[in-house]
Amino acid sequence: MVSKKWITIWLVLNFLIFWFVGLASSGYSMEGYLPGQSDMIDLYTPVVHTAPDDRPMGILYMVDYDGSLYYYIVWEDEYFSNSLIDKLYRFFRGLVYGGATQDIEVVKVNPDNGTFYFQTYDHTNVHGRLLENGSCLWEEEKVVIPNCTVNGTHINVYVVTWNHMLSLMPEDGTERAVLPMKHMTPNDYVALGMFRRTQRTIAGVAINSLLLAVVATLAFNSIMYAAWRKGYLTKEGQRKVRSEIMDGWRKLKERKRPK
Repeated sequence: MVSKKWITIWLVLNFLIFWFVGLASSGYSMEGYLPGQSDMIDLYTPVVHTAPDDRPMGILYMVDYDGSLYYYIVWEDEYFSNSLIDKLYRFFRGLVYGGATQDIEVVKVNPDNGTFYFQTYDHTNVHGRLLENGSCLWEEEKVVIPNCTVNGTHINVYVVTWNHMLSLMPEDGTERAVLPMKHMTPNDYVALGMFRRTQRTIAGVAINSLLLAVVATLAFNSIMYAAWRKGYLTKEGQRKVRSEIMDGWRKLKERKRPK
């Protein structure tokens, strides 16, 4: 009979092997990196309004081949206002993003047609369009938001949740944050785990890496099954293995003794 201790160890190791192999094989890829530049970057930078005690570190930007502008607003971390939950959440975020615990939210703007995109409550997509009078059309809700821009091009976005979801609607307790901005370098892209953030993933594991994680987990279970069949996981089997190891060690020492 296999002890509860070994069953617990088996379950924990299955979990760890699957996710660690999946995350590691997702790698630190440069896939998805956009090296382009645009003269429109400064003209369309979003204006971020946030709580005074939760200011972003800055904005990193990339430019797509079609001219779309991606503004990545970077916070040092996410805080749930509970130290235990914060520590656990930070630990798992570090696993998912390869050690990077920063929180990043994106605002996408296409200067050619005046459209924009970001995420709001519950990671719901917001698609909108800049209007000539400085207002914005929120396409999903078919609502016009008045005065949602500065100078007609800089979208006002308001941080409305602890995990930095954004909104077009003004939020009490927020104030405008003046943020430094620079082009996202390849080093930034890798260090922040942007590949995992921008690809289709399950808990940070790229879909095409799941197969390797499954293979590694099956290999581990095959070894565990063989050990169980030979009785190595029972207390009696463990005593037998220890006894054989000690006997082998003793015989080895006896052979090395000078005659």
